[in-house]
Amino acid sequence: MWPCLGTPARSRSAARRSVSARAAGASDWFVTDQGRVRLVAAQNFVGDDRAGELGLEFELAPHWKIYWRSPGDACSPPRLDWKGSQNLQSAAIAWPAPQRFSVLGLETMGYEGHIVLPIHARVARAGAALALHATLDYLTCSEICVPYQTVLTLDLPPGPVAGQGFGALIARYAARVPGDGRRSGLALESAVLRPGT
Repeated sequence: MWPCLGTPARSRSAARRSVSARAAGASDWFVTDQGRVRLVAAQNFVGDDRAGELGLEFELAPHWKIYWRSPGDACSPPRLDWKGSQNLQSAAIAWPAPQRFSVLGLETMGYEGHIVLPIHARVARAGAALALHATLDYLTCSEICVPYQTVLTLDLPPGPVAGQGFGALIARYAARVPGDGRRSGLALESAVLRPGT
């Protein structure tokens, strides 16, 4: 039986915090035997614009994967709860095009190796400090699945947007997010469902 069809209990037994120094514009890594994850920001400061880009960066051990927003026959995607954040109005994850995985006759969609899930954020007050508090629930799978829950925190002070932060990294993965065709002049005009076809 595919291990993530059930509802596994939350597990923190294999998790440990990284002791390495935190990079500017990034949370601490949450480190497990299956990989690590952190929150990164495109810029190191909150400027006068109300919109900004963040990223949820995963570095997964070989053969381990996480899942796309619509994972397929089993499993579940990473989920973020921003409750407890200060000056955050909204945050929406964008999903780069995933890989397809076939295991035991089940088809799933997700990511292996290194992946950044871009996050488009808006602050409530431009030019004010932003304190991010993100509760992350995610499932990582290989031959078995291991669920994790952690809290990622990142403080961005007000000031001129001088530092580059992780903007180039986030943009690289944002470019892999499928669009609706408008930028290429394409549009869906109609759809028809025919029974039995």
